[in-house]
Amino acid sequence: MQIDRRYADYGLTGGFFLICHLALLWALGYWPTINTDAIKDLFPKDAPFVAPIITGFAGALAVIAVFVVGLILDLSASIFRGEEMKIFARHLDHNSEWLTAFIEAHKAYCRPDYETFRRVIRELPTPRAGLMRIFTSKFWKPEEWRRIVEVAKVNWGLGIAPEYERLLSFFTSYVMGQSGPAQLTLMADQYSLWRTARAIAIALWLLAIEAIFVSNILGLLASAVIIILISWTILGFTVLIIRGPYSRLCFTLFSLLYMVCEKQIVPQKNADPAP
Repeated sequence: MQIDRRYADYGLTGGFFLICHLALLWALGYWPTINTDAIKDLFPKDAPFVAPIITGFAGALAVIAVFVVGLILDLSASIFRGEEMKIFARHLDHNSEWLTAFIEAHKAYCRPDYETFRRVIRELPTPRAGLMRIFTSKFWKPEEWRRIVEVAKVNWGLGIAPEYERLLSFFTSYVMGQSGPAQLTLMADQYSLWRTARAIAIALWLLAIEAIFVSNILGLLASAVIIILISWTILGFTVLIIRGPYSRLCFTLFSLLYMVCEKQIVPQKNADPAP
């Protein structure tokens, strides 16, 4: 991980999150007022050198706060892992023709995770089937509750998260160990864009949830409908933000993995003696 790039990403996402909250406060009419007289009283008039020190210290704390908020957003973005697992599963299915041989060649490490992950994702009900089960399920039966909990765990990025993370880490590590500098730069750019997009998506998601919550608490009946509509639009937009960069990351990852596999297979074919 490049430290300077991660700091830039944390600063971008943390600043975006704080600016969005300032905009929300302004829209709700709670813009903070600054009392300049009270600020002047904080600085002693007989010690003018104290003011630059306090100002610099406050500025440093503000910068640290922005980076800390960006780091927390990056860590909290795993809430979208369920959507990412479904995209990853579609790429596994799309590349299964050549990926099966790769998994078999490294079966000691990744084949159990590969088979478990694909089996669980395939058993997930479609959105239409899930909606029909809500009206036809027998909720008083324990086995029905267990099935609902298992589906909910997968949809929220739990359940088979270890299998998914091991597969993703193994594919990424394999590509990084076998690729050249140009390929690694391409992979790093897509990876950085994906993490930044996740942090921005979680910032928008939290902002939408807070807007709905605050509008209900404050009783803003006149603008509640507009706020709720805008908030749900933002929630839908976060899904698009997640899908786009992660899909490009998966396209890049599996393309590089395929190229690496081909480079290893061709020399082996040339080395095999002709019958």
